[in-house]
Amino acid sequence: MMWSLVLSILIFYAILIIVNIPASFIGLNFENAETPKLWYAPPGFVIPIVWFILFTLLGIGRYHLIQTGFGSYQWWLFGLAFLCATYAYYTLGLAKVTHISALWFGLWGNIVVILFAALVVYILLPINTTAALLTIPVIVWTAFASLIVVGEMKLGKLI
Repeated sequence: MMWSLVLSILIFYAILIIVNIPASFIGLNFENAETPKLWYAPPGFVIPIVWFILFTLLGIGRYHLIQTGFGSYQWWLFGLAFLCATYAYYTLGLAKVTHISALWFGLWGNIVVILFAALVVYILLPINTTAALLTIPVIVWTAFASLIVVGEMKLGKLI
């Protein structure tokens, strides 16, 4: 049973890592060394740590779905993980192509992530409460990240 939990978590780590490997090769890099501009923004090194924690929670959620016989619902968690993992592509990538600030794409992308995560919680709640509750931190973190994006947009006079 423990191997199933570990496998579930490793699958989500694999999604996060494999999806992001090509990003640096095509020039989509976040400036991790940059000091946060806003007092409430965490240092850059915290962000990947948080995402590994969030993907761990999604992996545990998948494990609970499988253990309770609702494995077919795991695809909602996979969809959410893929959407979250592709952040660099739909922010920095689209900014590179369109010459529009990545902050705009980040804000809209965060809104989509929040809405999709809320939908996943809504779908999973009657099926498996634990899996649904383990998805909520994605909403909380992405909402916090959205506040940072809005703050940076204000500093950059984009809004």
